[in-house]
Amino acid sequence: MGQMTSDDVMKELRAGKYRPVYLLMGEETYPTDLISDYIEKNALPADQQGFNQIVVYKRDTTYKQIAMECDQYPTFAERRVVILKEAQATSESRSDTIDDLEGYCNHALATTVLVICYKYKSVDKRKKVVKAIEKCGGAIVESKKLYDNQMGPWITQMVRGYGYSIEDKAVSLLVESIGTDQTNAAKAIGKIRSAVGESLRTITAEMVYEHVGVSREYNAFELCNALFRRDKVKVYEIVKAFGSNEKQYPLPPTLAALHFSFQRLFLFCYVKATTRDIAQAAAAAGERSEYNIKTRLLPAAENYSAVKCMKALELINEYDMRSKGFGGGTQTTNRDMLIELVAKIMQ
Repeated sequence: MGQMTSDDVMKELRAGKYRPVYLLMGEETYPTDLISDYIEKNALPADQQGFNQIVVYKRDTTYKQIAMECDQYPTFAERRVVILKEAQATSESRSDTIDDLEGYCNHALATTVLVICYKYKSVDKRKKVVKAIEKCGGAIVESKKLYDNQMGPWITQMVRGYGYSIEDKAVSLLVESIGTDQTNAAKAIGKIRSAVGESLRTITAEMVYEHVGVSREYNAFELCNALFRRDKVKVYEIVKAFGSNEKQYPLPPTLAALHFSFQRLFLFCYVKATTRDIAQAAAAAGERSEYNIKTRLLPAAENYSAVKCMKALELINEYDMRSKGFGGGTQTTNRDMLIELVAKIMQ
């Protein structure tokens, strides 16, 4: 089979179809965890897992041992499941590589499901073992980090997959508080689902405030909104709150949220100025909500041109480097740096 998306794999699994080998790899770890966790919990009934399911970390085994495990037949069960976690971990032996699975994959047993969780990076697709996985009808899922403008639609799609809807503001709050981390976004949605229970139909901004731990008044979303409006009173009120509790409001996520917002605004302003087409500009910025376009992007575009957005992005990058000890200059607190940054952005 070869290359598949995580959505396609999950559709097959929910329909009860299992492939002989799954190679789950890439920078983004959420799809790897989603698929491997589902197989671990559902491929076999609980009373059959003791004899027929093995979950092992690469640091505790070798690829050759994994191949031997896979070559065994199930005991009074439909299949045998072998899940190898953290497969990217390097071995002390140079001879112990993922290539050692090629021989098994060339004659993979129909009664074995092998799941290889290769996180944070990818296996070279030119390797023979990859070709062998494709040839035996296995699935290869390579997951890359989402771009900023892809995160909102991804959250919306994920929520719809659970059978719910989600407010535009709730999506924006999650994106700007979490960034592009799919695992954290899924955990946040999970918290809301658990807290609200069976009555949940639509995820609202209020639910995000209440169950995800985002402050109603003082959060990165509201800081970005205040900056977009050039509301100096509100900006400094939020910054002061951030500075009074740096543990609750650490600087890196705040800077990441500012970067995300001004990057989207830059794309909107640039395309709008070039094409005069608001819908096209909004699409370039990854914004599909008419409400957000009217209440957020269009007013912000009155206060910031594409050039000013670029300047803001340069400043955010500069202060991000300073917060990490680079760039020289006098040492200041995170609070002082944030005050300096917002003041320069609003100049």
